[in-house]
Amino acid sequence: MSRPLCFVLMPFGKKPALTGSMIIDFDAVYKEMIAPGIEEADLEPIRADEEKVGGVIQKPMFERLALCEYAVADLTTANANVFYELGIRHAIRPRSTVMMFHAESRLPFDVLDLRAIPYKLSETGLPMDVEPSRQALAQMLKAAREIEVDSPLFQHLTEMVPPDIKRLKTDVFRERVEYSADMKQQLAAAREEGLEALRVIEADLDPLEDAEGGVVIDLYLSDRDVSAWEDMVRLSKAMSRHLQETVIVQEQLGLALNRIGEGQEAERVLEDLLKRRGPSSE
Repeated sequence: MSRPLCFVLMPFGKKPALTGSMIIDFDAVYKEMIAPGIEEADLEPIRADEEKVGGVIQKPMFERLALCEYAVADLTTANANVFYELGIRHAIRPRSTVMMFHAESRLPFDVLDLRAIPYKLSETGLPMDVEPSRQALAQMLKAAREIEVDSPLFQHLTEMVPPDIKRLKTDVFRERVEYSADMKQQLAAAREEGLEALRVIEADLDPLEDAEGGVVIDLYLSDRDVSAWEDMVRLSKAMSRHLQETVIVQEQLGLALNRIGEGQEAERVLEDLLKRRGPSSE
């Protein structure tokens, strides 16, 4: 029997804390604390992978916010994407959303009164004393089954009626989530085998413009990991226009073009990106 899905809203990778010089390893926070806590509550964690492409692939994100039975939001660093997604979740789902944060971080005024689970980090930004926070998360998720309303929107506007989630295609959504997870595992194995294995997966996804965005991006970055620069350039032209224009695709396209000796075209791509989106850490 499938376990209920729990969508995790949080930053990715290593990000600076709002105060001090600490760099927080959010991937470690997820793997060591949040995911095990969700599993302890007998739920299945899925993470907001769409943030890896700059929040542009919105449809899967909206589906997960609406259709996942539970959600956990890490409010540390006051990440704009996380707060945007949390606002959508609170507007769609009256209940079953749990919040966490680094105990020494400063939360914005609008969420100060909401119940959230604090957790500890070491000076190097890694989770510490994880067991109490993990257990607290599991207990809070279990308690969410009995709480009728935890969204501040529905708490204050008591006459609001939530959308009829049951009428949406939840079975199709779950199949898509399972497909995406399976493809990610296949890509991870293919990266170990090399370029030819990645090309086999690419052929299975054809036409790329119709394939799920998150999977296409994973394939694109997998080509980068094996230094398949020419495949990246070709892939960037085969994916949907919507994906082609994302920041991550354009940034990595500039890298690939430069590596195959097309420096002028790489410069043009990146200058165009700067004009449209402004500077970034990349």
